[in-house]
Amino acid sequence: MIKLINKTDKKISFSGEISTSLANAIRRSVNEIPVLAIDTLEITKNDSALYDEIISQRMGLVPLKNEDLRLPEECDCGKEDGCGKCSTKFKLSKTGPCVVYSNDLSPKESIEYKMPITILDKEQEIEFVAIAKMGQGIRHAKFSPGLFFYRYSEDLDTNKEDTKFKKLVEDNKKNVTKEIIVNIESWGQMSAKDIFIGAIKSLTKNLKELDKKIK
Repeated sequence: MIKLINKTDKKISFSGEISTSLANAIRRSVNEIPVLAIDTLEITKNDSALYDEIISQRMGLVPLKNEDLRLPEECDCGKEDGCGKCSTKFKLSKTGPCVVYSNDLSPKESIEYKMPITILDKEQEIEFVAIAKMGQGIRHAKFSPGLFFYRYSEDLDTNKEDTKFKKLVEDNKKNVTKEIIVNIESWGQMSAKDIFIGAIKSLTKNLKELDKKIK
């Protein structure tokens, strides 16, 4: 039986008698959920103290609200920068003195958090066009939607010889189901609930493909 411990839009915790092999399969499937992230930058001005490569790296880590777009490899446009079906564009233009934040991007509606990118001194400028595409965490960490982790619900005493832990290990080898606590945390691209649902869908898809190949 599944018991809900805590639920918010960004975090979910629940307990249940789930095998660790199944929990781990779901955990690994989280990084197969298509997620939107900035993939390339076309920088026309950058007077800040940071190199273009650092600006690009920082922008890639900005969580964007997920959109219903195709993965680039599944789109038939054949364009390097993608099209409206597989990519979206953002613009940024700022003049110092100021701190440049992630929500200075336009359109702002897709930005989840206000994150500092760089600092501009007087009359310094930065200007670029960012191209965001769908991707998967198995290919790059910037496409990871969040964190999925679990632990045994039993209290373990690690300060002395822990017979409980040894028993858990032995039971796990025998595939004996134990109650575990599952925690899901979102980085902001989608809700924690959608991460769980997306991971289940990805795992189901992979199992169906495997079933076809072994028949």
